Amino acid sequence: MRAIFLLLSLIYVGNASADEARPVYVEINQLSESEYLLKWKIPPVMPFGEEPGIKLDHESCRIEGGPTGNQPAGLLGRRHYVCDQASPDFSVHLNYLDSNPGLTSLVVYKSLSGEVAQVFSGPEITIIALPLDVPATEVAHQYLMAGTEHILEGYDHLLFVLCLIIIAGGLKRLLLTVTGFTLAHSITLSLATLNIFRVRTELVEILIALSILLLAVEIIRHHQGREQNSFTWRYPVSVSSAFGLLHGFGFAVVLQELGLPQSMKLEALLFFNIGVEIGQILFIVGIVLIGLLARQIPAIEQKEKVITDLAVYAIGICSAYWLFDRSALLLG
Repeated sequence: MRAIFLLLSLIYVGNASADEARPVYVEINQLSESEYLLKWKIPPVMPFGEEPGIKLDHESCRIEGGPTGNQPAGLLGRRHYVCDQASPDFSVHLNYLDSNPGLTSLVVYKSLSGEVAQVFSGPEITIIALPLDVPATEVAHQYLMAGTEHILEGYDHLLFVLCLIIIAGGLKRLLLTVTGFTLAHSITLSLATLNIFRVRTELVEILIALSILLLAVEIIRHHQGREQNSFTWRYPVSVSSAFGLLHGFGFAVVLQELGLPQSMKLEALLFFNIGVEIGQILFIVGIVLIGLLARQIPAIEQKEKVITDLAVYAIGICSAYWLFDRSALLLG
């Protein structure tokens, strides 16, 4: 049974990914009263040749050379637009060849005066009006949802939290352990996002994978009776806080890619962090409820340790795959 489970886990790992919640990033720079530079960055989850066509749409605006905005854009690109009238109210069009696979979009508009406005849009929205005028309540909602969606789609962070749940055991220890993790990653998220302290992104991703692998190994060794009084089991709050500092830099990578509105930096940061905590709480509550319901089934209750070990082996396989994959990317 264990061999079959591990084989299935390996198959899953081949397709596993983490932190692929990045949006389609579109930036419009106003160069003059009638000139605009359109730039974009599309997540590599889109198959080659199926990237959305991206264009500014207004009857008085035209592209200065290059392909039309209805053709696939490529993962990175730019186009120069010239308009016959000054500062027209145009819109950004995202033209998917088939359908949007679920990518959100972030549109940033930089006016000639230096003002910056930006808006998140869900996958269902493919036309965004410009110039952007986003109220404060909408900014708060956008960053709150962005934080929640990021943690729920960040499989590496969720697996780390799952390891913390297993190590904590009781409710009191779980609350203290999760609180330590939350406070720690909130600190480094803020420091990195505000450019007070920076760490290389590739290194952060490698260390996050390593942190999950280390906890998985620690759990297995404890269940085998080899690490009954290790530091991790005696002081889970200290361990979760230390690793939380590292994971905060991982959250910051996503927020830096999204960007912060110039007039609401602290507010956007706060609501993104709150969104992360909401997503984390939803995940923990879901896991705890599943565990309580599973224990009501005698067959599962009798095999609880075996099932937990199998889950931890799967976590270890995923984290080891991410560790080697990210290390290979770092080494080129």
